[in-house]
Amino acid sequence: MKLIQKSGLRRKEFEFLNNGELIVKEKRFLKTTEFSVNIEHIGTKKHIESHSRTGLKIVASFFFLIAFSSWIAPFFEEKSEISENILLAISGLFIFGLGVSCFYAPLNNFLTLHGGQVNIQFFLDSPSRQKVEDFADRIIKISKEKIKKKYTRIDPDIPEDVFMQQLHWLLNNDYINEQEYAEKKNDYKISKLTR
Repeated sequence: MKLIQKSGLRRKEFEFLNNGELIVKEKRFLKTTEFSVNIEHIGTKKHIESHSRTGLKIVASFFFLIAFSSWIAPFFEEKSEISENILLAISGLFIFGLGVSCFYAPLNNFLTLHGGQVNIQFFLDSPSRQKVEDFADRIIKISKEKIKKKYTRIDPDIPEDVFMQQLHWLLNNDYINEQEYAEKKNDYKISKLTR
């Protein structure tokens, strides 16, 4: 399972290995970071932070207004020199470029997996919001299954209070439901009696 993301000059690459490890590579303009995380240590709660483009559109429209007025201004002046007109046209192009950059500037929209020992942050819109959410959901599902399998294993050598604490923790954190809780509790008691 692999996800490659790009946002501006930043690039993130997430690769899930079969041994339960997530490799994270992040490349920035001047810095490269690479680390691996055990899937059990990743949080299972999603936090989505997204920003609106409305403010950027308002700023861009002001830039466009200034650029167009700098191009139109020489036509309304009676005595205007060519050098002034060229300067106004060049400055208008520069300001127009700023307006265009407002429309294409990447927003800091993130999906963060938190609640574990390590928080993992994804760009929300790269390659698409649906692909990012699907990838995060698969990681959460695999993480929950692995933790559930690890802590619901029936072993009569584990003291009863420790096993019940594990089951309560799994139930409180939505790794198991009430029915699974009751089944595991009964299975543990039966294994203690048959031992």
